[in-house]
Amino acid sequence: MVDLFGKKKLEDRVLELEAAKAALEREKGELLRTLEKREEKIRKLTSANQEANLALKAMEQKVAAVSLSPVTEAESGEEKLPRLWKPSRRELDMLLQRLKACSSPKDDLLVTCFPGPVPEDVSLPQQAKKAALAVKSQRGKIILYYPQLFMLLLIPPFPIQESASWEGSTFQLDQVLEAAETPVLVVSAHAGDTFMGVAMSQEGFEVLEFVESQVKEKHSKGGWSQKRFERLREEDIKNHVDAVQEKLSMLLAKYGTIVKYAILSGDESLTRQIKPSICLPIVERRLETHDEKQLDSLLEEVYGFTCYRIEI
Repeated sequence: MVDLFGKKKLEDRVLELEAAKAALEREKGELLRTLEKREEKIRKLTSANQEANLALKAMEQKVAAVSLSPVTEAESGEEKLPRLWKPSRRELDMLLQRLKACSSPKDDLLVTCFPGPVPEDVSLPQQAKKAALAVKSQRGKIILYYPQLFMLLLIPPFPIQESASWEGSTFQLDQVLEAAETPVLVVSAHAGDTFMGVAMSQEGFEVLEFVESQVKEKHSKGGWSQKRFERLREEDIKNHVDAVQEKLSMLLAKYGTIVKYAILSGDESLTRQIKPSICLPIVERRLETHDEKQLDSLLEEVYGFTCYRIEI
């Protein structure tokens, strides 16, 4: 019999489609099982990551507690570290006023500054030298010594270029006072949010520049999606760095011959890319993240001294 309506072909086509459907169902089942395995792996990795972060935080707290706890000479075998103090601008001004009022009839008030280790020929008690050696600083140190009364060690905000000493009836404080009048370029670099400012002194910023751009947050998923996300994030960061470098070139063209240092702080990956664009002596600092509404605090931190009272 002749198949006038093509029934046979239609039946074959139906069988063909059913076979394809069955194959797709099997493939779907395999994909679902693969997805379930991946989700389970992600859950395990997320849990492990959380546990690692908690352990790291606990370890950091433990290290911080140990570093802050007093260490006796018997425990360490060394001189105990001097007491640290970071005075505010007002407190530093009061300290300088008191130091200016100090005088000695024996002309033995000593001020010495040096970029590296404590010089051997400095006239200081041996225990004071040991305590000063225990304080580490890449910016050098300033020591003010009043025999038999007190000794202060100051870490300046900007590097000391060469060693010098003064001895007299009063303290020679020019090295400390000059820091407050040092013009600087401040760069606080963070992903998607970078601040640049020029300050002629500690009185305030002369110029403010903000560079804000969209930078994707960190991604926790694995697989190809993570690689793609990281690639897009790197592109965002590169675009941000390019925008920062463009603003920097304009600031340096105008103020590069005036400012003495570039104070660089922020995300290490960003500062590493920004550094080659700065044709100034660079002072890398760990400053608090800038706040557009509290730039005075940032400036105070930039010009601030770290003080140590050393027992003599």
